[in-house]
Amino acid sequence: MKRLNKSRDTLFKELDEPYLQPLVANSYIYKEFKIATVNIDYHIELQSARYSVPFKYLGEKVEIRYSTSTVEIYHKSKLISTHPRYYDNGYSTIKEHMPLNHQHQEAKFNPRRYLNWAKSIGSQTEEFTKMKLEQEQYPSYAYRKLNAILSLAKQYEKYEVDLALGYAMSINATTVVSIKSILSKKLYYRKPANNIINIALNNHENIRGNTEYK
Repeated sequence: MKRLNKSRDTLFKELDEPYLQPLVANSYIYKEFKIATVNIDYHIELQSARYSVPFKYLGEKVEIRYSTSTVEIYHKSKLISTHPRYYDNGYSTIKEHMPLNHQHQEAKFNPRRYLNWAKSIGSQTEEFTKMKLEQEQYPSYAYRKLNAILSLAKQYEKYEVDLALGYAMSINATTVVSIKSILSKKLYYRKPANNIINIALNNHENIRGNTEYK
């Protein structure tokens, strides 16, 4: 650079280099954010996967910061849980987050409570609930789904829910969506599931049965 009588390298060292900062140790990681409520199984849900937090945060609002590889959960700006990112319907559970014997505060939620609730609806509902509790690695994993299913007895008659669950087990369609569909379309009337319908509807002292007409 004849006009300045200096090279570009000299100018760089004089004007720019003193102000340069060292590069960051790690590459920039893009993260997304979401607000969620801690479920009764002390997990939050993120795109079908579930991640645990300490059970004392049941019902609290938390902030999820997640990237392609990690999930961080904050409560009032305090980091309370970190997990590797899952891309399926599985659970990521940290043992220290669990309450003793998987009993929640004041024993509000536990397997016996759900079995008693199911028994009050019907025998098939009790069998269905027992099956769901036994299928999971920890019973608490089933609580959220059981809440959604057993609560259908507030919308439908108990015998309808009982028939629907019996039918659902017979065709192995036990998701919440499937059971709601069975109830709304009354599919349990179209195809008896292990004679559950006949037992439920015909077991009454005022019904004489076909033997009276021979």
